Amino acid sequence: MAKPETLKRVLKEQNIDENVVNKINNGFENVTDKSPKEKKAEYLFHAVNEMERSLDNDTCQKILGSCACVTNDSGLEKIIKQFAEKTKGLSLKEKIDKLCKVKHMGNPVLMKDGTILVSPGSINENGMYSCPCPQISGVDIVKPKSHTYCLCCVGQFKFQYENALEKRIDVQIKSSPFKSNGKKPCAFILSIIE
Repeated sequence: MAKPETLKRVLKEQNIDENVVNKINNGFENVTDKSPKEKKAEYLFHAVNEMERSLDNDTCQKILGSCACVTNDSGLEKIIKQFAEKTKGLSLKEKIDKLCKVKHMGNPVLMKDGTILVSPGSINENGMYSCPCPQISGVDIVKPKSHTYCLCCVGQFKFQYENALEKRIDVQIKSSPFKSNGKKPCAFILSIIE
């Protein structure tokens, strides 16, 4: 998920109604990227809940997709571009096999139907699935019960895989620990758009 300052910036860039932005930031105006992790997570969950109440799903996806961690990480972007150069001419299966070794790519698996299953999460010590997002992992506060928070990862995987595979990609959320109360993993289905 986005860092607080990135989300606040993207809300302005997307020309979101000032009243909606005020609701999203209400009580969290002083939260920055340097705030304690628990406070940042509290703000991000509050922001997602307010966005769900005030904005349609497409707008939420546009905002959160623009906040994806990787789009603000030139180091990872460079690695992905180098990967694309080194794997030109390889089959999709060969590329996916090599992507498994690239950090932050979500352990991709090429499915028989040609889609790519990406599962970046893992089971924690309680036997439940937890969110791998670095902004909230390990924070014990009330979490959202929807997939909206995960739209940031949708944007991240779209960006990563479109650049790595040099193809247009559609990303759908398969499951999340949030909506399933930890019973299902963080998982996305990526489809190549021909």
